Amino acid sequence: MKRLLLLTTISFFITGTFNLFGFEKISTQDLFYSYLKNDSDLKNLTIEAEKAQLALKSSKIENGFCVNLTSGSVILKTTGQNSTLSVKSAGVSGQIPQASNLTISATSNYTLDEQNPSDSSQFSDTKLNLSFDIFSPGKITRKINLMKAQRTLTKAKRALENQALECEIDFYTSLKEILSATQEIISMQSDLYEDTMDFESLKAKGYSNLSSTYQLANMKVLSDQHKIQSMIQSLIHDYILFYKDCGYEIKLDSSTDFYELLPSDLPQVKSLDINTFESDKYSEIEEALWNYQINSLSRSVNQYFSLSANGGYTFNNSDTDSDTVDAGLSSTICGLSLSGGISLPLNGQNPVYTFGASFSPSDFFQKSITDKTNALTDEAELLAIEDARKNYEKVKIQKSQELEELLWNMASYQESYEMYESLATQLKEAYDLGLIAESQYLSALSEAKSYKVNLLTNQIDLIIYNNELITLFVNE
Repeated sequence: MKRLLLLTTISFFITGTFNLFGFEKISTQDLFYSYLKNDSDLKNLTIEAEKAQLALKSSKIENGFCVNLTSGSVILKTTGQNSTLSVKSAGVSGQIPQASNLTISATSNYTLDEQNPSDSSQFSDTKLNLSFDIFSPGKITRKINLMKAQRTLTKAKRALENQALECEIDFYTSLKEILSATQEIISMQSDLYEDTMDFESLKAKGYSNLSSTYQLANMKVLSDQHKIQSMIQSLIHDYILFYKDCGYEIKLDSSTDFYELLPSDLPQVKSLDINTFESDKYSEIEEALWNYQINSLSRSVNQYFSLSANGGYTFNNSDTDSDTVDAGLSSTICGLSLSGGISLPLNGQNPVYTFGASFSPSDFFQKSITDKTNALTDEAELLAIEDARKNYEKVKIQKSQELEELLWNMASYQESYEMYESLATQLKEAYDLGLIAESQYLSALSEAKSYKVNLLTNQIDLIIYNNELITLFVNE
């Protein structure tokens, strides 16, 4: 600063002209929307949400109705002038997992002899079969897979929503830092004014410029000027970076009226009370409850027992040389697999029985270990829910106190601002009439502007508080 008197040094904040070198002041809302557009994390999370949506569609396809076509084994034999084409186990099947894993299938063997192309025996062992689970973990397992896929999508959407809120918090935190720096300059200029008036008073009293008192007072004024200039340069740097993050290029210098750059269009938000939120929607509690729900469902799946049945009709069964009606059962019990079936020939022959068995000892011994592990895991998950609820109660107290302080400050700043603004108006009239010293008016004006910045800062604090509170809960 080149001039000595405070009237000139504080003119940038009190009486200066708004100057952005042709740059038009941008609304806070436009700055924020542009800030969002430039956030790479938000773009990445948008991609992740889209991928989760595709994964859910894929899971629904995998666990929905499916059809399978198979050509079987195709064998071509050539002998001299004769060729034989045979197809074994060609067929089609359809499965409805949600209907007890209901499966309908048709298979057949086919032989084409070049010498006897119209032989009716070219089809054999043509089977129509129907099978379904009487008791199986498959249904619950499919439900778990779908729930997990849906959960992945839900969490991806929440992460995207929370990142938008975090962006808003970052945006207003940066803006708040600029306001705080502006207020510091206003406060420093008030100190410069007082030091300047003290210095002018010494000169009026006839102190020599060689005296230590004179020199100390002069150095104090010069030091104040240097600090203010340094703070202004730092503020310019902060403004340029802030606007750059919002996607704008601006040009400022020390003649800019930074007080005029203060936002006049901050969103007017109502304070949110944590007591109005549902406790089970608190993120930590909701996550613990979800983990317990999905893991309890997984633990309820009995991997050691299953029972299924099948029935069908076989045309020209090669085992009986007759059409047969077929039926069977299969089961798994703690590593022991059993299967049995019966084919009833329609030509009056005796039935054909089939049996099968296998045993895995490790599965038998593993069951008791798995049961004990599941019991311990269940207990640990219930403790996690209890801990989450305790943490929530602590957060409730913290956030309630934080809100109370914010609202108290708001009322206090508003009262002080109105008082100093009214006082500054009255003192301006008195100063214009020559009834008071300039210092009295400028001091009141500086205090009014300082409390105005406090109000804006408090307004931003409320926005940040609301956003932080929202991110603590899930939004279904």
